[in-house]
Amino acid sequence: MQVEEVKQKVTEILSQQIEFEGHFDAVIGNMTENQQLNLLEWVKKCFNKDIYPEPSPYFTDLLVFFFKPAVTNIRAILTKKKNSYFLALFSDKHKYYKREREKLGF
Repeated sequence: MQVEEVKQKVTEILSQQIEFEGHFDAVIGNMTENQQLNLLEWVKKCFNKDIYPEPSPYFTDLLVFFFKPAVTNIRAILTKKKNSYFLALFSDKHKYYKREREKLGF
């Protein structure tokens, strides 16, 4: 899939516009289609509350979902405002993922 198609599908799943952060375009562009589908499935599970978020220790009104598949070093973080809307989908390699986790207090 093309990057814009993945973004559109994420937007459709979450029923709203969100920000795409990190090196999202480059990361998604280099993923296999199967990896992209796994990411989209994870976003669906987050939206359907099949995966429970972790509250951010630094930001009391922020919930965080982590995507960390075992077969690749590609990671993602989906943030959501408590009892409200999704904010951003961050995707990058492990080094930048770790840095983003630290910013959120993890």
